[in-house]
Amino acid sequence: MQKTTQQDYLTALEEANSAIEDDYQDDNEAGLELSEAEQAALEAKPPRKRRTDKPLTEQQRLFATLVIQGKTQRVAYREAYNTTMSDSAVSSNASKLANDPRIANMISAAWDETIEHLADDVASTKRYVLRKLVALSKDAKQEGSRLKALELLGKSVGIFTVAEEKAEKAVSADQLKRELSGHLKLLDNVKPMKIK
Repeated sequence: MQKTTQQDYLTALEEANSAIEDDYQDDNEAGLELSEAEQAALEAKPPRKRRTDKPLTEQQRLFATLVIQGKTQRVAYREAYNTTMSDSAVSSNASKLANDPRIANMISAAWDETIEHLADDVASTKRYVLRKLVALSKDAKQEGSRLKALELLGKSVGIFTVAEEKAEKAVSADQLKRELSGHLKLLDNVKPMKIK
């Protein structure tokens, strides 16, 4: 499935708007009236485009830096803006800020570079994964996600090791022959029982 970009969305919206205008002109020529919804769609202003040429503020840069360092968006927003807003307001604002193309590009570029460095250093990779699992076990919204993170943390430190079962050795054909001959000798030595 192909991801729709904002530009694709705006292009599709403009095409739909021009199709509505064409239908409107056709209906006007035919003497038909538009419904209220069609009139509202025709009169609606196009969506505002976000300005990407403005430089980032100091707080926005700090927010991006904190997210890059591995903090959650909520914690990064609280630290960058030093706010006492409710959790829902902070989450909403942090999400909007993280979706700003300038900040998203900054975070994405830093993550790409970080991932390349992590691949080179196994110890750093382990630390990174464990930190993310700890954060997920605390901040996950679903109980199942928390449990899975805790399970993986437990496995990483060896909490859930299962006692190894001893695997039976494969029996060779010669060994089977020896055992069978031993059983046959025992049967030869057995005296038949008298049935009364």
